[in-house]
Amino acid sequence: MKNLAFNRRASTIGEINALYYIRDQLDKEDIQHQVDYFDWFSILSLLIRMTYIIIFVYLIMFRQILVIILFFFLKNMFRKTREYSLIPNENSKNIEAKVTAKYPTENRPVIIFTAHYDSVSAILPYRIQTFFFIFYKTISVLYIGFIGFLLGWSFMQMFSIVPPSTVFTILTIISSIVGIVISIPLLIVVFYDRPSTGSIDNASGVSVLLELAKKINKDPLENTDVIFLFTGAEEWGMKGSKHYTQTYFNKLNRKYDLDKSVNINIDMVGTYIGLLDKTGLLKSRINYELNDIIEYSAEELAIPIEKFSKLKAPQSDYKPFKIFTKKTKGNFQVACFYSDKDSQYIHSFQDSPDKCSSEIMNGCVDICSNAIRILDAKHFKVKLEELKKNQIISAA
Repeated sequence: MKNLAFNRRASTIGEINALYYIRDQLDKEDIQHQVDYFDWFSILSLLIRMTYIIIFVYLIMFRQILVIILFFFLKNMFRKTREYSLIPNENSKNIEAKVTAKYPTENRPVIIFTAHYDSVSAILPYRIQTFFFIFYKTISVLYIGFIGFLLGWSFMQMFSIVPPSTVFTILTIISSIVGIVISIPLLIVVFYDRPSTGSIDNASGVSVLLELAKKINKDPLENTDVIFLFTGAEEWGMKGSKHYTQTYFNKLNRKYDLDKSVNINIDMVGTYIGLLDKTGLLKSRINYELNDIIEYSAEELAIPIEKFSKLKAPQSDYKPFKIFTKKTKGNFQVACFYSDKDSQYIHSFQDSPDKCSSEIMNGCVDICSNAIRILDAKHFKVKLEELKKNQIISAA
């Protein structure tokens, strides 16, 4: 875990170094893997694009249309300028490793483990960030609505539908000042941070997944394949897992019985082992039996595990996999290891290696290893009963 305790912000050299480390660890164990590249948009890119839009709106309102025409003319006049973007897409990578079952059969189940390897640093504690961005999203919607109103008023003045008004000019100046004032705190939060090593979130999860991959590679499951997916850009909206689920669902669905498959996400194994159990106002369980199997596995090994409920579900990589449940018969299950109490440390300088225990992380490895072997045996028993029922093998 300490080998990953550095800034791994998405689309930076730190993220690339983390990916190289994961790849090298998989190579040493001769575990087959592949790197999958994808593009994505960041909040920062969106903010800059919004700034451009506002500038264009003001140019229109003040009838500087020739400036806009000139910009687009020059932008599209030459091939080089057509290809060049002021705000290029961010790019990141997933790395997928797979251990095939000892006795693979057609339409067998698959267990997909996920852990994100990127990190993020911020000036505000994680829980305050959440409320901060909700507030700014609300303000942005109201502000954009007001700017739209001024734009409509400007067009009506431009085409002499309504006469020029001093009120319009005053409101335009006020909106400009307000826009600048409310943007300053946002820009400080976006551009200024306090370095975090991302140890709990989520060098711990990556370490658990690497050790689990090594363990399963030495002794594969009997009848179930295991995929280990290390995702990029999770901190920017689960971009890596969204890309994977949207791109590879059909391929996975053709090869595996997704109705009997699961996703187990490892996101934060810090001062204890936490397991997300229920979410929402109605406290709905996130799966119908997978957590029970994980809890049984922990009890069997005498390893402490703490199940918890959350009104607002954590934004973690298990969420995009819930689409598999909707696209199958509804039996695809997801689970999420998440030490929720450690949220007070993450995205800040407090998220340090000393908050993570090798004993706790090894405990998580053992729980997962034992749980998926229980699942594998369960699937084998079901498959055996199906074969007997269809008289493919003798009931004796």
